[in-house]
Amino acid sequence: MPSIAPVLFPGPRFSVAELRAACLDGELIPFGAGYLPADAPTPPFVRAAAIAPCIASSYAFVRLTAAWIHGATDELGDRWEVQRAVPWQTTRIVDRRIRYRDQELPPEDGVVLAGATVSTPSRTLADLARDAVRPDPVAHDAAIRLAADASACRGALAWFDAHPRRTHAVAAVAFLRSVGAAGDDRGQDDVTR
Repeated sequence: MPSIAPVLFPGPRFSVAELRAACLDGELIPFGAGYLPADAPTPPFVRAAAIAPCIASSYAFVRLTAAWIHGATDELGDRWEVQRAVPWQTTRIVDRRIRYRDQELPPEDGVVLAGATVSTPSRTLADLARDAVRPDPVAHDAAIRLAADASACRGALAWFDAHPRRTHAVAAVAFLRSVGAAGDDRGQDDVTR
């Protein structure tokens, strides 16, 4: 895993004008809260690094924002979803880009990427599956893309087994079983010729 992501932010090294000029030249693209070389790959570590400076370490990226970090959706929404990653109450974030949920994300449901806590793919899928029962096509599509990963789908189903009384849990489990790779235990047929 890389230790430094190629994301550039305005500051003492580069001004906003220099970064935008590089975008006009085709060398950089706007990415998250910063800028990224146009030909750079965007694994989860780089995606997390692109928005990590926008929140403190006591918060975690969740739901659609975590889905973007994990590569389940192509577009980072206008509002980033975060919630507490610590057991104590925190000061509410005042930023128009951030939708804050004052509920703790347990440590086992988070992973640290580029200095930012992000909900795990399994927890992200569980949250998106609960949101997928509402008429939100972005959450529905992101849940389908994350459910293609059998381990994430199994983890989300296990999360619902441990938390059966969560809102929309029954509908979310039915959704995961209908679209997920976890329910397919047959695997690939062995074909020899």
